[in-house]
Amino acid sequence: MARKERDVASTKGKGATPRQEAKKRSVKLGVLFGWLTFDTPRFSVLKKVKWRFVLGATIAGLAIIFVSVYWDDAVNEFDHEITSIEVRGQVNYLKPKVLREQLDRHLGEGFISLNLGEVKESVESMPWVYSASLQRQWPGTLIVYVKEQYPVAVWNKNFYLNAYGEVFEPRDVFVIEGIPDLSGLPGQEKDVLQRYVNYRDRLADSGAILSELSLEPRGAWRIALRSGVSIKLGRDPADAKLDRFIKAYQQGLKGQVEEIESIDARYTNGIAVRWKEQTET
Repeated sequence: MARKERDVASTKGKGATPRQEAKKRSVKLGVLFGWLTFDTPRFSVLKKVKWRFVLGATIAGLAIIFVSVYWDDAVNEFDHEITSIEVRGQVNYLKPKVLREQLDRHLGEGFISLNLGEVKESVESMPWVYSASLQRQWPGTLIVYVKEQYPVAVWNKNFYLNAYGEVFEPRDVFVIEGIPDLSGLPGQEKDVLQRYVNYRDRLADSGAILSELSLEPRGAWRIALRSGVSIKLGRDPADAKLDRFIKAYQQGLKGQVEEIESIDARYTNGIAVRWKEQTET
C-alpha cells in the first residue's frame, strides 16, 4: 500500500493524471485526422449545417438541369396536334361563322405548346365577346367558353352599353327591340345608365314607358316616352321636375298623350305642354 501511495504521489508531482494523458492523446489524434475527431471544433461546425436544406437545394438544382436539357424532347413527344375546337356558351349576336374562322386557324398547332393567352386575347378582341376562357382536353381538343356582350342600351346612336355601363362597338349596329337610346359625353355612360334605370322604374308606376334619355353637354336632362312625347327636365336637381310631370300625367295627361308633342318641365311650379296642332298652353 505504501508503494502505491508513492506511485500516485509521484504522478501528481509530475503534474499529469491518467485522464489528462488520455485527453492529450485525443487532441493529438484530432490534429492528425482533422474533422474525424469528435473533440475538435470542426465537427461542431458541421453539426450546425442544415443538411435538409442542402439536400433539397441539390435535388432542385438537378431537377432544373434535367428539365432544361430534356424539356424540348418531352414536349415534342407528347405535344399532339389540336384536331378539334369546341365553343361553349350562349351566343345571340355574335356570328358563329366569324368566331369559327377566328378559332380554326389554331387547328394543327401543338396541344401543349399552344399559347392560350394569345388565343384568349384574340377571341376577346371580337366586338360581341365580353370574356373568354380556354381549357385543354386530352389528347387534342381545345374548349373555348364564350361570354357574349349583352346590350342594355344604345349609346350615342353608334355604340352599345352593357349592364356594367361599358361601351362596346360592333361592326354593325342594328335595331334591338326593347332597349333604350341613351346619349351623353364620353365618361358619362355609367351615370346616364343609372339615371335611366331610376327614371324608368319611377315612370313605370304611372304606366309610362321610358325610351330615351340624354344628358346634354351643358348638363341638361331630356327624356322621351315610347309614345313619342319629349320632356325637358333641365339641369339638376331634375328629380322634382320629373315628379311634377308624373303627377300631371296621372291626373289627366295620360289620356291625352297621343295629342301631345312635347312637355317642358323646367318650370318651378308646373309644366308647359305643347300640343301637336296648337301652341303652348
